[in-house]
Amino acid sequence: MAMRRIARGWAGLDLAVTGAMALPPVAGPFVGLIHQLSGVAALPADPLRDFFVCLAGALGVLWALARLYDPRRALVLADTVGRVWVAALIGWFVFTAGAPAALLLFVATELTGAAHQASALRRAD
Repeated sequence: MAMRRIARGWAGLDLAVTGAMALPPVAGPFVGLIHQLSGVAALPADPLRDFFVCLAGALGVLWALARLYDPRRALVLADTVGRVWVAALIGWFVFTAGAPAALLLFVATELTGAAHQASALRRAD
């Protein structure tokens, strides 16, 4: 079924990106790269922030693995809605709190993934 294939494709991409956030030795350089792409100096190390980056990465990996293993309709729908939510959060932090502008690349991928999966969900009906 196309919906399952599409969902697994986006889950695989999510796994690659969130995997970089899930492990402390990789998360710091990953966040540093986002700052560098934005032309903004990285903030000094902050253990609480680093914990939340790794926590978000761990939850992202778990969610991606669940969708890779069992990409059923309810999970694809939840992921589609979640992608729009995440895009809105990124926009909020970039435009109101001064988060690095490179994060807007993730808005593009989140909304593209949401639209792609929504289209697959409609065709699966």
